[in-house]
Amino acid sequence: MSAYVFPIKMAIITFPFLALLIALPFLIVQYRRYGSFTFVRALVLYSFVFYMLTAYFMIILPLPSVAAVAKLTTARYQLIPFTAVREFFNTSGFALASPGTWPGALRSASFLQPAFNMLLTLPFGFYLRYYFRRSWKQVLLMSFGLSLFFELTQLSGLYFIYPRPYRLFDVDDLIVNTLGGMLGYYLTPLIRRAFPSRERMDAQSYERGKKVGWLRRFVAFLVDYVVIGGIVRFLLELGLHALHVRATTSARWSYVLMIAIVFGLLAGRDGATLGKSLVRLRVTGASGETQWWRAPLRYALLYYFCLPIWQLWLSESSMVLTEISKRTQLNFIIVGILSLFVLFFSADVVWTLVHRDGRLFYDDWAQTRLISTAPTKAK
Repeated sequence: MSAYVFPIKMAIITFPFLALLIALPFLIVQYRRYGSFTFVRALVLYSFVFYMLTAYFMIILPLPSVAAVAKLTTARYQLIPFTAVREFFNTSGFALASPGTWPGALRSASFLQPAFNMLLTLPFGFYLRYYFRRSWKQVLLMSFGLSLFFELTQLSGLYFIYPRPYRLFDVDDLIVNTLGGMLGYYLTPLIRRAFPSRERMDAQSYERGKKVGWLRRFVAFLVDYVVIGGIVRFLLELGLHALHVRATTSARWSYVLMIAIVFGLLAGRDGATLGKSLVRLRVTGASGETQWWRAPLRYALLYYFCLPIWQLWLSESSMVLTEISKRTQLNFIIVGILSLFVLFFSADVVWTLVHRDGRLFYDDWAQTRLISTAPTKAK
């Protein structure tokens, strides 16, 4: 039993890092497909990811040393179908006419190993039918494909990291794993009573997708400013460095040009940047009209006015608090003036969260708003 507990423990330890790694792509897909993110759907999909991670660890862990594997002389593969059935009858002591032999036979390794292999892919068949809405033919093919992937992983010595397989490629495992997937498919009507219906999840998602939430805006910001902006700014820094521009000047110009490229040149006429397009958002006039100059004005207020003031306030405040010998009365005046702007920005955010429809000061000044372009129902 310990052979199964260790992979589960490793999956529990690894899963939080994997969940964080796929969080941004996951959110992008959800917003692009439904226009919203719901906790229930995330719980279902992340449970599927955890199951797949656990199943994979089951077939590769624990990892032996390369030296130990090189010394192995055991068989590498078993290609005769139903060998496990014959082994069960030969070694378990099972006799159909003698019920007293059944409990011992069911506790034997020749029964437990195929049984665990069947249970390994049973959740796979359930998820395919319950959430991904696959037919029995698709579940059959995909369960076989998953099992074949597992067996080839073992046969290749974990993708040729090891000089030879350290686990047996067994054709019976292909059969049992595929049967496990099909068993999960046919048990789905019973198991899914404990889960929210896919139809209800979709209906809630499409309804919420009509509104523009803060998390959705933040995902667009991460894609535009952090991911795409980071790449563009890195390339600009390289170019300015090649032109022998001073580091401080280069940093300022690379920021100015990056904003102009990402939020101007790469944005559509409707103000939809690449990040906003991914999550199905676009900028429009406060009354619904589209005017080409409103979106650039909105981005200029945010990225050329608001964010630089925040960054300057942080740097000046840090200097006043830490570098006592360098601070002057002028520094205190600058920090005071900047603090007024920061207080205004903070109050505007709080006011918007409590009373308004998500339009911050730069939307008010530019007379713009964000609207959702996500589908309102399934195709």
